[in-house]
Amino acid sequence: MAMNSFNLLMLIIACGLVTWIPRIAPFIFSKKMTFSKFWKQFMTYIPMCILTALLIQNLLIIEKGKLTTINIENLVVTLPTLVIAFLTKSLMWTVVFGIVAMTLVRYLGIF
Repeated sequence: MAMNSFNLLMLIIACGLVTWIPRIAPFIFSKKMTFSKFWKQFMTYIPMCILTALLIQNLLIIEKGKLTTINIENLVVTLPTLVIAFLTKSLMWTVVFGIVAMTLVRYLGIF
């Protein structure tokens, strides 16, 4: 079955909504709610947990039937990027440094 332009556009919009709604809805609903001091403090740790999970996921290579190994290319970029993050305490500089460092590592073909 051939898909015309209108159907393709509707599919893209629907996919966007399905992705957007679960990410935005919690912010909308949480604005109307009041949370106890415990829950407010607990929720401050959530971004750090998510970022740590993403970092570890990209540092490890997991293959079925094999031992877990470390992705050396990502590790070589991660360590100096963490130092930059610690020193500058700036998300922008950390991201820029990480992108440039990964670009150089991949472009130069070091690993």
